[in-house]
Amino acid sequence: MCSVISVTSMVYLLLVLMLATATTTAQTSDHVKQALEYVYRVENSQCTGGTEEVLNLFFNNTVWSVYTEPAIRTANFLTEVILQKGDLLSLTDEILFTLVRNNIHGSDVLFGSAIAVETGVTQYDSFCPYAYKKNGTVFAHDIAINYNYKSDSTEWYHILKVTNWENVTRTTDKVRYRSGTSLLPSSDITKVLAKLADGHWTKPYFDCGGGDIWMVTYSAPIFYYNATTESLSFQGVATIDIELTHIDINQCDLDQSEAGALDVFRGTHSCMLTTQCVFAAGHGFKRGAYKCVCQPGYYFPEVDADIKYFSGIEIERLYSENNTVAMAGMICKTCAAGCDTCVDASPCLYQSQLALRLPVLILTIITMTLIIIVACITYIYRFEMAIKTGSPIFLMIMCTGSILMCTKMFIAFPDATELLCILEQWLFHTGFVLMYGALLLKTWRISVIFRVGQLKRVYLPDKILLQRMIPLLAVTATYLTAWTASEWPRVTTRRTVSKLKFQVCVQGWWSYGMQGAEAIMLLAGVYLCFTVRKAPAHFNESKHITWSTYNAIILGTFLVIVIHFISNTNSGPDYVYLIYFLQVQVFVTITSALIFTPKFYALYKKIEVRELDNESMPTVSRTVTGREKVNVMKVINAKAPKRTVSTQTEDKLTLSSEWVSKTPSQITINLTGRNRVHPARPALPLDPHEEQA
Repeated sequence: MCSVISVTSMVYLLLVLMLATATTTAQTSDHVKQALEYVYRVENSQCTGGTEEVLNLFFNNTVWSVYTEPAIRTANFLTEVILQKGDLLSLTDEILFTLVRNNIHGSDVLFGSAIAVETGVTQYDSFCPYAYKKNGTVFAHDIAINYNYKSDSTEWYHILKVTNWENVTRTTDKVRYRSGTSLLPSSDITKVLAKLADGHWTKPYFDCGGGDIWMVTYSAPIFYYNATTESLSFQGVATIDIELTHIDINQCDLDQSEAGALDVFRGTHSCMLTTQCVFAAGHGFKRGAYKCVCQPGYYFPEVDADIKYFSGIEIERLYSENNTVAMAGMICKTCAAGCDTCVDASPCLYQSQLALRLPVLILTIITMTLIIIVACITYIYRFEMAIKTGSPIFLMIMCTGSILMCTKMFIAFPDATELLCILEQWLFHTGFVLMYGALLLKTWRISVIFRVGQLKRVYLPDKILLQRMIPLLAVTATYLTAWTASEWPRVTTRRTVSKLKFQVCVQGWWSYGMQGAEAIMLLAGVYLCFTVRKAPAHFNESKHITWSTYNAIILGTFLVIVIHFISNTNSGPDYVYLIYFLQVQVFVTITSALIFTPKFYALYKKIEVRELDNESMPTVSRTVTGREKVNVMKVINAKAPKRTVSTQTEDKLTLSSEWVSKTPSQITINLTGRNRVHPARPALPLDPHEEQA
């Protein structure tokens, strides 16, 4: 009905009395937007008086239930007076005006209160004392002078008038009145009680001619009850009004975290898809109380603008005018790739330096090509002694492991992804185990033959070593499977000094565990190399294996530490990629060069296992008695037939035919000052089948 609520009251109203969503699901966003358009038209046009301008929306008004008590109490009081007197003539106008004034004095939230009655209840045909607040002062007058509240269009009165009240609550009170100095006998007084559910909340309407404001009204019915006939009749209403003018319309999308703060106007904003609605308080019961700010990943097109958002009021105006061309310009621009937020088109992702990466990748391709060539040569000349003594099958396994480790440079070339990180850990670590596992087993065989072979025969062909390779690969595969299944995510975002983002694979505890296991394997290789440092072997293979292991444990460990250090700093991914390349060169190129270069050199120079010449053969002489004896120093210095400790290949020794023909069935050797006779016998064959032959 009239006037404006105080600012203090409205702040409180804003917090407590929020417009809630409609209870009907038939309301659509377009319907609500039409209602907002209607609000705009009503406020900007001249009205002729009355409350016919209704906003056809349904609200959940339970948040306002606590403020209905004055209207319900006033209605029940007047019902009681009519029950006793038959009308309200016993109450003066001053008393009725006092009632409505006191109703709004009791609460800062209530804007107005009225009592409207039927004809015959008072001395007037139409009587509606109404009190309202304006600038902190309460005004009251009879609005029935210029306003026909009995009209069918007056919702707050007409709805209750036509309601069937047969089931309204009735109760009987026992009252003992006073007569002089004593109490009269108890009397049963039947009364009718209006409750909250009996009242009616109006839809928001524009009170034209009163306060010229939007409001909602709660009406509680006033009855006349005839105890004799038990008939009930409608006699009027008592109301309270809540002004909506200073309650902001929130058109932004519903925030699920705001439980209970539902608004029927939510989701009716006109922000474009590249922007998001942000509620702007203080506009009152008007549309456009929001601003459209850019969504994450977009930036305001006018980079130098002081205000970087689109006004909701302007957007709603353009929407009403159906100006699609102007609205199309109210969109934000897309940020550069990888930007969560931005203020302009500046890049957010680090751009790899191809001038650095491409040469590294080309060198890796060359390395892999050389390894393939080495593998082919090894296979072709696998029966040559220079290759055969190094176990061709294990040399091929080393080449396979080298190729797998080199693939890390291809995987690390693009930006890191979950799949690429998984491939990198599987291929690199499997290749490492293949290459250095083969070296470890070869060294272990040399150690066993060197230590045990002096006492008894040791039979360790390649087939048995390959069987020992299987558990090593099985443990590696099990660990990598557990790593793949448990660690997630595998990609993390880092930033350079200039705040540019790049993706790297996570280096977690699983990675540290794998690197620790590889370090232990290399340390075991160092120990085995120490045990075979004096073992004889063809082409000094044990020495070259020792150098390879020391190279891996020293340089490799250093580079692993460098990689972890650089990865946790603001250095760019190009530096990490370069260190990866150095790591591959240490583990692959240097080791392969140390193992294969001596073999290929011997193959090229056609160097074979050293043969015993005639000068190293024992000489036979006759004594003056005619006995034959062997030159002791010659025998001691001679290279007797023996087995190599690097492989299970028998060393073929070519003896001089002249020496063989001169060798008697017994040879006398003078050792430690004594003459002993030993039967001459050939060296023990390595293969039991050779012995049978």
